[in-house]
Amino acid sequence: MDTNANTDTDTAAPGRPGADSVARGRALLVARLMIGLYIVELLLNVARPKVLPDEPTVSIFYKLPKSMAQHLQQGPFASFDRLLSVPRTVFWAVMAGIVVGALLQVAAAVMRPQGRRAAVLTWATLAALLGPFSLLALSIVAAYPLTALACAPGAAFVLWLLHHGQRFARAPLSALLAAFGWGAFMVFGLGRAYTGLAYATIYGYSVKNAHSLLDATSPKSLYRVIDLLVLHLSVVNAMLVAAGVVVVLLLFRHQVVDTVTGLVLGAAVGLGYAFVESILFIQLYGALSSITGASGGFEYWIRQSIGLLGGPVAYGALLGAGLGLAIRRKQRRERGLIAGAALIAVIGGAVSTETLAAWFSRLVGDHMEVGAAFDTLVVSPFLWLLPQAPFIVLAVLLLLAGRRARASAARAALSAEAAAGVAVMPGEETVLADPRLRFWALVSTWRRYGPSAALALHRLHTAQLELAGLRLHEQADPERADPLRTKVLRLKTKVRDAAVMS
Repeated sequence: MDTNANTDTDTAAPGRPGADSVARGRALLVARLMIGLYIVELLLNVARPKVLPDEPTVSIFYKLPKSMAQHLQQGPFASFDRLLSVPRTVFWAVMAGIVVGALLQVAAAVMRPQGRRAAVLTWATLAALLGPFSLLALSIVAAYPLTALACAPGAAFVLWLLHHGQRFARAPLSALLAAFGWGAFMVFGLGRAYTGLAYATIYGYSVKNAHSLLDATSPKSLYRVIDLLVLHLSVVNAMLVAAGVVVVLLLFRHQVVDTVTGLVLGAAVGLGYAFVESILFIQLYGALSSITGASGGFEYWIRQSIGLLGGPVAYGALLGAGLGLAIRRKQRRERGLIAGAALIAVIGGAVSTETLAAWFSRLVGDHMEVGAAFDTLVVSPFLWLLPQAPFIVLAVLLLLAGRRARASAARAALSAEAAAGVAVMPGEETVLADPRLRFWALVSTWRRYGPSAALALHRLHTAQLELAGLRLHEQADPERADPLRTKVLRLKTKVRDAAVMS
């Protein structure tokens, strides 16, 4: 999606049937690419070298020997298996969804529906193709509702911060919630489905030349597989986050799209993924605390406090900012370079967080008491955040630069609106362009006329800024401006009436 009128993307105006058709087509293309990647993972899994005895064609159907299975069904390993394995019912649901989605696309090609019928058919196809993957996240949330409830306040706080951290032309809360849902259900579900297949594939190709089963299951072999799996998951998750930002931008294409928009949407996608991942790891480390030494309480502390804005949230913000910046470029080559650089940076950051943090921890572990209060409250969070620091700083700098650019454009838009009509009067643009002046205007109105007048004034400012935001959108539909100007005039009347009644 591109908001620049001179680019080689949409030619239809937003809000028109042509633009809606193009947006649906692009959303469907994203879904096809993700399903295509899953099919590639599945084919690689089927073709992998078989290492263990009696391996099935698809690795997720592997059954442990009875003696080993009985042993693993007791104690912490049962929780480990339940949390990380891909249920067979989900696999078959995904296969059925792919078949149904393919049939719906064939039906669309034959019938060539238009208008509302085309939209309904597209949504049904997307639901069939991607819906089954959400079962993986839903199963974790449903299995551990208390842990999910404990993580909910942190997620709500970050969403509030993202919503209010924007200046002018804010992405609507519905867009943030859609991005959060994509991260929670699609990024987590697809990433786990890909990785569930990739684990056996990577393992098979990594140890295919082992001389014995003992060599194939040695710690050295397993660590090599885990390192490659971390890289695989980082690449896959970055691609899925990017796809989520693109899909949400398509859904809310009438909004202003720039670095700030991409940043907050990317952060919301990362937040959704981090929410479900936190539930999983809190339960996982709680179950394996006797082995790993880390507890579920420590995982809750580091993920829901000091690390709340780090990890997937920070990397999602950086990737989204890169995509928002790329969308504003006119040339395809520039867009590709910026988006590719953001993708590579995020993949590198995610891998470094997993590897360098563990390496730092091993270096420090020999010189202090692991699990002590100082280690829990200071050292471990610091070591976890240290590899992320450059990426977090870069994301913050991009946010500040994007806010300044948006403020400058908003001032010009408000001046143009003041010159064009009565919705924004001369002199009002100065107050509207400065958040501090708007705040003190609300405070003064509250003190002098009461809360009703202040609330009406806040709604008036919001509508006026939304009207200015239409001018920021280079492909905005002019028909949307007139009803909004009427709304502004009506709110001005309400402000005067509230002041008189007080």
